[in-house]
Amino acid sequence: MAFKTVFLAVGSTDDDSEIDRAAAICGKLGAHLSLLVLGIAPPPPASPYGVVSNDVWAGEIREGQDEVQARAAAVEERLGAGPVPFSVEGQYIDRGTVATLAARFARYSDVTLITPQRPGYESMQSWVMNGALFESGRPVLLLPKRQTRFPEVGKLMIAWDASVEASKAVQASIGLMQAAGEVHAVLIDPVPSFEGHGPEPGADLATYLGRHGIETTVHRLPREGRGTGEMLRRTAGDLGADLIVMGGFGHSRLRQRIFGGTTTSMMKETEVAVLMAH
Repeated sequence: MAFKTVFLAVGSTDDDSEIDRAAAICGKLGAHLSLLVLGIAPPPPASPYGVVSNDVWAGEIREGQDEVQARAAAVEERLGAGPVPFSVEGQYIDRGTVATLAARFARYSDVTLITPQRPGYESMQSWVMNGALFESGRPVLLLPKRQTRFPEVGKLMIAWDASVEASKAVQASIGLMQAAGEVHAVLIDPVPSFEGHGPEPGADLATYLGRHGIETTVHRLPREGRGTGEMLRRTAGDLGADLIVMGGFGHSRLRQRIFGGTTTSMMKETEVAVLMAH
């Protein structure tokens, strides 16, 4: 897949660092940057008898809308000084609408950039990811806190579990793999099966990628009591990977929210870029 439209959502009070990083990524891809500036509106005041009218709240809404539009205009002026084609939209909405709006933007983009999460904090980016990953049919790219070479990939690591989600992520990354210096497929405690890995885990994936001109090294690793997320991060570090490709949320979102999971773990702690699909 060629990434020709890249979507990024930022908060109206965020600085320009992630916008600059997204613009740099788009410059390397030759892509259009679709930027959404978001302000989160406070809920309306309520009483035991339901929602009530409140002039103070209405004033806050008008002020918030003005601030978002002013920030969007400033971002538009900043991006206009650079070479990357772009579009900017500002929206002041309640938090429950963020996922729906993000999904709409993501459907008309090839990939959504998700900026780093703050530890212990459910940020706006988690709401954006919720919509982009589950409701757009498009991949997302989790950005690490440190700088990333994306889309320039020296070593690419596939977290392969033979799932539908992982298969979609691989398909979306074919172009990146063809340009990468090395491609490694990592399987954690794989079990031969009729419906999943086949008789030789990793072999079918390597054969498939080989038809695209991609030589793949397969690693079958024992879990040894570690969580999958920890294993993937450790192995990516050992391999010197620039990008991890994996499926997102193989289990239900409710189960992930209650018990955690590999996707949640990677969102919170990844040190390299992660391209994820559902």
